[in-house]
Amino acid sequence: MNKADNLDEKLLVGFFPLFFNLAETGRAILVARRYMELGGRAIFFSHGGRYEYLVKDLGCDIIRINPLYTEESVSRFESISRGEQKGRTPYTKTFLREAVKNEIAAFKKTGVKMIVSFANPQCSISARVLKIPHVVVTPGLGLFQFSIPDYLENTVTRLFPQKIKLVFLNWYLPRTKFICNKFNKVAKEYNIKPFKTDWDAIFGDVALITNFLEFINIFPNQQQFPSKNYIGIIILEELFADTFPAQQVKQVNMEIKKHLEKPGKSILLSMGSSGEKTFFLRILQTLNKTPYNVIAVYTNILKENELPKLNNNILVKKFVPSIRELHKMVDLAIIHGGQGTVYTAAYAGKPIIGFPMFLEQNLNLEKMVGHGAGLILSKKYFKEKDLLNAIEKIFNNYDTYLHNAQVLSQKLPTPNGDKNATQRLIEIIKSIEEKNNIKK
Repeated sequence: MNKADNLDEKLLVGFFPLFFNLAETGRAILVARRYMELGGRAIFFSHGGRYEYLVKDLGCDIIRINPLYTEESVSRFESISRGEQKGRTPYTKTFLREAVKNEIAAFKKTGVKMIVSFANPQCSISARVLKIPHVVVTPGLGLFQFSIPDYLENTVTRLFPQKIKLVFLNWYLPRTKFICNKFNKVAKEYNIKPFKTDWDAIFGDVALITNFLEFINIFPNQQQFPSKNYIGIIILEELFADTFPAQQVKQVNMEIKKHLEKPGKSILLSMGSSGEKTFFLRILQTLNKTPYNVIAVYTNILKENELPKLNNNILVKKFVPSIRELHKMVDLAIIHGGQGTVYTAAYAGKPIIGFPMFLEQNLNLEKMVGHGAGLILSKKYFKEKDLLNAIEKIFNNYDTYLHNAQVLSQKLPTPNGDKNATQRLIEIIKSIEEKNNIKK
C-alpha cells in the first residue's frame, strides 16, 4: 500500500474494539496498522479487556474509559449474547449513561474526527452527540436459510415447521427494537435523533462488512448492504506470526506432523477464544471414543489443570504456530461459527462440522453448508451420537465434501479486508475534508 495522497494528518481516528474479544481486537489492530502505514494518526479507546496488550506494538495510546468491564460483566455479556439469559440485553441503562458520558469527554479531549468501532454500539450515541462519523467494521447479517439458531428455540417453537419460523425470523430481525429502546432513553438526554431499530444503532453511520459476496450470495437476497462496503475478511494470522520463538515453532510443528502421520483420518477441534469450556470438553470426550487422529487447540477456553486424560489419538495444544496451516493438514475441522474460524477453514479447502454459539455464527455456518462444505449441529441439543454420525457422514462421502470445499476455496478472493477497510476510511475522511473546505 502506498501512502495516501494529501491525507490530512490532523484527522485523528479513534479505534474502539471490545478488548475482551480477540477477534474484534485483532480486526481493530490490523485496520489501525494499515491506516498508520498510510500516514494516518490513530488512538485506541477501551472499556477494558484482556487483549489490550496487543496494541503495544503499534505505538498507539490507549485511553481507558469507565465503566470498565469486569470478568463478571464479560461473562454476563457473553451469556446474553449466546441467548442463555432470555429477554435481556448486555447494555443496562446505568452502563450506557456512564459509558456515553465518559466517551463524549474522551472523544472531545483527544479531538478525534471519526470513531471506528468493532461491536461497541453505544459509540453510536457518543459519536452522534459530537456529530462525528461512526464507522462499524462488522461481520454483518444476512438471511437464515436452513434452521432457526438453536438457542432461540424452546419446546414450543420446535413444534412449528422450520419454513414458517424462518420467514418470521428473517422479517423480524431487521425490525427489532430490543436494545435501541434503551439507547433512545440515553440519546433523548442529549437531544439527538433517536434510533429507529437495533440495526440503526449497531451498524453506525457506515457499516464495513467483513464478508465476501462470493461466500454469502449462494442464496437469493443475501446482500444487506451496498456492495462497496463489503470489504472482505480480515485474517488474524499476521497478528500472531511472531508470537512463538523459532525453536518452539519447530518443536510444535514436529509434534503435529508426527501425530498426523499416523494411519487414518484426521480431525482438528478448534473453537477460537470464545468457545465454552463445558461444551469443548464434551466434544473432546466424544472424539476420545473415536479412532481418528485429533488435534485439539484449546486456547483460553481451558486451563492446563482442566485437561482430561485422553487416548493417544488426541494431541492437545494451547496454541499452534499457524491455525491456517493446521486446517490444511487435517481432513476435517470441528469448529464454532466465528467468522475468522469459518473463513480459515474455507480457505483451507477442507470440510467442517460447525456448532454455532451466536446469531452471526449460525449465518456463517449456513453458508458453508450451502456450499456443500460441511454440516451444522446443535450446541443446545448436543448429543454424542449426532456428532459421531456427522463425522461418519462426511468421511463416508468424503470425496464430495472435499471437492465442494476446494471449489469454495478457489472462489474466495485474497483476504484483504484490513486494507480495503482502510481505503474506505480514507474515502470517508476525504469527504469530511471536502465538506469542511466548502464550509470555509
